[in-house]
Amino acid sequence: MQVVPLRSQPPARAATPRGAAKSTATAAPHAAAAAHPATAHAAKPADRPVTTDDADLIERQAAFDRFMQMRAELDREANALRELAMEQIKRDDSIMNAWIKLI
Repeated sequence: MQVVPLRSQPPARAATPRGAAKSTATAAPHAAAAAHPATAHAAKPADRPVTTDDADLIERQAAFDRFMQMRAELDREANALRELAMEQIKRDDSIMNAWIKLI
């Protein structure tokens, strides 16, 4: 998972007078940046130093990732045990059918 730095304020925008239409030359870069916010800020370094809130958020994200990895491993193990149990039941059924045929 990629950690994206958080911003305390929205990015500064060029001020336009009320009622004035933006030119297409100045609107195009903003439109490209607004297309996907995560990619617009990915190339920029963080505007401010990491605070304790940011560090706490990063730690919580890492703990969540570890929890999800552990849960995925437990799910894989449960699926393997379920498949093993199903194979055993099939073998037991075939043995029971063989005994019934003998009678």
